[in-house]
Amino acid sequence: MTAARPLGLSETGTLAARDARPLRPRALRAYATRRALTAAILALTLGAAGVIPRAFADSAAAPAPYFDTTTLDLMRVLPSPSPNESVATRADLDEMLAVQRTRSDAQSKRAVEDAEATIYRFADALGNPPGFTPNNLPKTEALFARIIRVHSLLIGPAKRSFARPRPFLLEPKLTPLLEKPTDGAYPSGHSAYARWVALILGDMIPEKRTDLITRANEYAYNRVVAGVHYPSDIEAGKLAGTAIVSVLYTVPDFRRDLAAATVELRQALNLPAKPGAVQNAPAAAVH
Repeated sequence: MTAARPLGLSETGTLAARDARPLRPRALRAYATRRALTAAILALTLGAAGVIPRAFADSAAAPAPYFDTTTLDLMRVLPSPSPNESVATRADLDEMLAVQRTRSDAQSKRAVEDAEATIYRFADALGNPPGFTPNNLPKTEALFARIIRVHSLLIGPAKRSFARPRPFLLEPKLTPLLEKPTDGAYPSGHSAYARWVALILGDMIPEKRTDLITRANEYAYNRVVAGVHYPSDIEAGKLAGTAIVSVLYTVPDFRRDLAAATVELRQALNLPAKPGAVQNAPAAAVH
């Protein structure tokens, strides 16, 4: 099954030549809207067909989480966000305004594209291998679908508990590139997602671990570029993602599925077998 491509994208997922010219703010917002609509349609059609997991889904049809998520309380792991009127929050907002003034069209497009939560946004960190597709990776898809379930059950309650208002609610000069989210800002769900994806893919393909962490940091900071998260939300998301991974590696079912998915992924990418068994969480830089 060949998935429909987001509007304006070429076969390789990059902007086609006709779309390479700079986008005006109105055109960029329209571009973001088209991408969001296309992503929603793909999530409904492909997700319903079992081809791809629906990121952050929290429904009765979602796969079982790998562990009892009540055993990891992010309210006890993460520091509280700075108060709205604090110097730290003002510094966050000033950084966002500076990013907004200087972001290029290319950075803006990248930030819009990175709103999509899928492991395939990390293909460039792997060298864009042709085998890195959902149809080639059913075990890998199933592994990440169950982790996404864990993510959903942990990040949503943390956002509601911390109840930090989105930055554009405090600073009217901010003009987000995306539709304004209505949930809490802290921690960043995309940042947490990027961190655990990079750590786990980096364990599966340690040859690319550094590139994956670098890409995850960019993916996470693009929430600041997009104008929907404070920089401190991003750092909290990284901590949350790391905490999720630390618990996953204690779960036998996860380690079993990870081992099988690792074999599948490395074969799909024409890589040699990974030596040794998965026993402990991978060591990785935390920036």
